[in-house]
Amino acid sequence: ETLPVLQDVLAVRSSESKIKAGDEYQITSSVSVATPRELRNAGTDYPAWAVVKYTQLPEDLPQRVKDLGAQLTAEAETPYDKAKAIEAYLAQFPYKLQLTPPPFDADGVDHFLFTLRQGYSEYFASSMAVLLRSVGVPTRLATGYTQGDKLSDQDIYLVTDSHSHAWVEVYFPEYGWVSFEPTPGGKLPDHSLAARESEP
Repeated sequence: ETLPVLQDVLAVRSSESKIKAGDEYQITSSVSVATPRELRNAGTDYPAWAVVKYTQLPEDLPQRVKDLGAQLTAEAETPYDKAKAIEAYLAQFPYKLQLTPPPFDADGVDHFLFTLRQGYSEYFASSMAVLLRSVGVPTRLATGYTQGDKLSDQDIYLVTDSHSHAWVEVYFPEYGWVSFEPTPGGKLPDHSLAARESEP
C-alpha cells in the first residue's frame, strides 16, 4: 500500500546543524479546518499502514488501562467522539511540572492514570494516545513547541525550552492527522490561522 503523500515528520533543520540567534528559517505546516461534523462522518475506513503502525500497544500494557479506554468511550459512536471523550476526561487532571517519577518497573501511562493523576503535557498526550489506540483509533504522539511569546511592538515571537509541548494527532480517513489537546490549559493553533494567506 502506498504511504501518505504528506510527510510523516516535520522538522526545522540547519545546514550547519545548529540554529543560532538571528538565523532565519521557514516553516511549512498545516492545521486542519475540518469541522466536528465532518470528522464524525469520516468513518473508519483506515488505510492498512495507519492501523498497523498507529494502533500498536505494548504486550504488557496493564488491563485496567484498556478497561478505562473502553469505559470512557462506551457511549461514543465515532472515533472523533472517542477522542473528545478521552480528551475531556484527561483535562480534569491537574497540570504539574514537579513530579516523582514512576517506579522502575511501572508502566508510565498506568502510573499517571491511576496513581499520579496529575502531570505535564507528555503525561497527558501519551495517555490519550494509548487510550485511543486501545479502542482501535489510529493515534500518534506529537512533540514540538507552542508559538511562544510575542515581543511587544515587534513581529517576533520568542520560543524557549519552556514552550516545549506534547499533544495528540488522530488519523481520520480523507482528512489525515488532526490535532487534539488533552493537557489542561493547553491550546492548539486557531483554525482561523489556516484561512489566512500570510502569518508572521
